[in-house]
Amino acid sequence: MSIDALDARFYPGYVDEHVRFDRVVRRNLPPHGVVMDAGAGRGRQYPYDYGEFVSRIVGVDAGAEIAANQNVDAAVIADLAALPFGVATFDLVFSKYVLEHLTDPVRVFRELRRVTRQGGHLVVHAPNRFHYYAIAARITPHRFHVWFNERRGQAEEDTFETRYLANDRFALRRIADASGWHIVELDLFETKPAYLFFHPIAYRAGIAYERIVNRFRVLQDLRCNIIAVFEAV
Repeated sequence: MSIDALDARFYPGYVDEHVRFDRVVRRNLPPHGVVMDAGAGRGRQYPYDYGEFVSRIVGVDAGAEIAANQNVDAAVIADLAALPFGVATFDLVFSKYVLEHLTDPVRVFRELRRVTRQGGHLVVHAPNRFHYYAIAARITPHRFHVWFNERRGQAEEDTFETRYLANDRFALRRIADASGWHIVELDLFETKPAYLFFHPIAYRAGIAYERIVNRFRVLQDLRCNIIAVFEAV
């Protein structure tokens, strides 16, 4: 059976991780509030239209490529651990595929807390470091990641070093406790095995894995995706 046929059989009406993250962000958008996209980059991989619901979206990234981001109202080049904003500037901060790149996640979370008003929220989407893909990523060199992502259509400059220091539910709880955040939602879930599209047999194995880890809560720490919502306390 081809991959397309497997998709049609096992994932009719499929909702991917990006849509799930988008729904969580939209649920937490503050009407007429000020929002930060932390680690926004070029904005090509995760386009959104939140500007029609809030008063201002500020994108922050360490690289100059953020200037090309069309999702944000203002593009700021800055380190997430040393933000050029005052206390309680933002009502909501969201971050997608950034946690795995942090060298000092507690420092970053403390800085995000500083610039978020009390009662405001932080929404993150990150890969779980105990998933087989993340394990493979940690034991392979960066040049392999560049090669692999180029074959998936991702430019070399959009492939960054990964560290996975904040990428499990236990680490996130410790970091939250150390930085003034309280976790109000924490969802771990497995998606269809897009990384295994290269062969129908591998894809079948990925489907079996997805069905098993999603079915049993005891296996939640082997699921690929983490979406978490934090409240500033």
